[in-house]
Amino acid sequence: MGETAEIIQVETEKVLDEKYDTEEYAYLKNSGFTSELYKIEVKNLPKFYGHAEIKKLFSTTLGLNSNKIKIPRRNCPFGFVCFRNEEDRQKAIEILNGYKWKGNILKAFPSNPIQDPLFKKRKDEDSSNKPQKKPKTVAESSEPLGHLPYEEQLEIKQKKIDNVLAQFKTELKKAINYQGKADMNEYADPEIEIKPIIPSPQPTGYRNKCEFTIGRDANDEIQVGNRLGSYISGSIHVEAIDDLKIPPEKMKLAAKVFKKFVEQSKLDVYNPSTYEGYFRQLAIRLHDDEKAMMIIVGIHPQTMTDDEKVKFQDDVVKFFTEGEGKCLNVNCIYYEEIQKIQSGQQGKTIKHIYGDTHVHDYIHGLKFQISASSFFQGNTKGAAKLYQEIIDLANPTPKTVVLDVCCGTGTIGLCIAKYCKEVYGMEIIPQAIEDAKVNAEMNGIKNAIFSAGNADDLIYTMVKQANVDDDEEIVAIVDPPRAGLTTKSIMQLRNSTKIKKLIYVSCSPKQVIKNFVDLSKNCSKTMKGEPFVAKIARAVDMFPHTDHCELVVLFERKEN
Repeated sequence: MGETAEIIQVETEKVLDEKYDTEEYAYLKNSGFTSELYKIEVKNLPKFYGHAEIKKLFSTTLGLNSNKIKIPRRNCPFGFVCFRNEEDRQKAIEILNGYKWKGNILKAFPSNPIQDPLFKKRKDEDSSNKPQKKPKTVAESSEPLGHLPYEEQLEIKQKKIDNVLAQFKTELKKAINYQGKADMNEYADPEIEIKPIIPSPQPTGYRNKCEFTIGRDANDEIQVGNRLGSYISGSIHVEAIDDLKIPPEKMKLAAKVFKKFVEQSKLDVYNPSTYEGYFRQLAIRLHDDEKAMMIIVGIHPQTMTDDEKVKFQDDVVKFFTEGEGKCLNVNCIYYEEIQKIQSGQQGKTIKHIYGDTHVHDYIHGLKFQISASSFFQGNTKGAAKLYQEIIDLANPTPKTVVLDVCCGTGTIGLCIAKYCKEVYGMEIIPQAIEDAKVNAEMNGIKNAIFSAGNADDLIYTMVKQANVDDDEEIVAIVDPPRAGLTTKSIMQLRNSTKIKKLIYVSCSPKQVIKNFVDLSKNCSKTMKGEPFVAKIARAVDMFPHTDHCELVVLFERKEN
């Protein structure tokens, strides 16, 4: 340990002993959480901002040595920032106080660490005279709509999408009125054709990837299943998934079989309240009509030696190839270490220990390679429906160039490639791009080009690279993470005037309303290109028994 690290450790131990040596703050003594001691609250944040923007402000623009940034909700007017020591915290307060960002004067001051949520809940229950609420069942926690007939679930989701689109139109009107453009009234209230929701072809047992927690239930028995709630809500119990409708029966069997391995092991399950124990997670991928199974065993290694880790990995392989797990016919096995590291981020090490390195699945007749960390739509048959809807809305021709933004492993772009001139895909995760290139080669697709990088930097470059003729068009397909695209990416889409059509795919429609508004509001100093107009919207139910669904919206460029 270096001299600086030793000084920080001594300083931290002193603060813990003097101010927080009580049970509700015991978690701070775990190295992954000490940054809670050096936390600040930042107030008066602007009305609109993204997590990437605030991270860039603190780390790059202001040079603050922040350890963790916590924003309670999207565009929240306040947030919390953690540091590794008091010196860094005080420096941040001095710099942030009075700093002007996006027109707002920021305020910063010290903030106390939160109490352990689990301890707080138990303390509140002990002191309260009110009858305790009956805990949720695993089905209520994991499948909030699972008690309803599937047709009724679809009706609920359709209404939810109708409300999101109505909110989008309301926010668009506000934005246009704020800009004072009376001549944009016809675009302030677009006539969106809302098509009926597309149901999942397979409402039960449809998930091709599940991550099961390894823990204990209310009776202190080992379970491989789902958590009943989050730690912050005061829940650490895990229940079996026998009665759930989402996982396939073969996955349920795998969880039940692996439970025997855990019970027979000398290693205990991980306890999130004491940070002790080893077994944390069993992730399962099941593809190719359940003929291909990948197992990923996740543990916290604690103080295991390298020899002990090798012995554990050998035991896992032996269990699935010679022991009780042999009945599952597992194709490949990975070993994963999951632990908190000092930066406060989740530290993961993953290692292939048996069989094939990948599994494969098929959509629209194309074969896709899936690695342990690849993103692949969790409902394979539902993905086929989703992609067909995207293709139908794009209506590509041999004179269409497709810009696949946030392309992942290239599944959407490769499915549309045979209908268009070229596909240009971009994705921030390099491994996903490597998978996309393998998928293109494996399927003999020559007209798809994939590049690794941030959409903020690549959209305009890709549009120029496409070099379309006057009689050709560019169609952008956008399938971003839940939070949507950054303002910079939206700006590049708006300002790339060769993009005549845009299809936005979202798994969390309410979170991307601002993206919809920014695409549709009238021109400004930053959004110079003519706005897009929402024409058609349709939900696709990729997640039966949950309250989530995908939304696909077709935008067309406003004509001059």
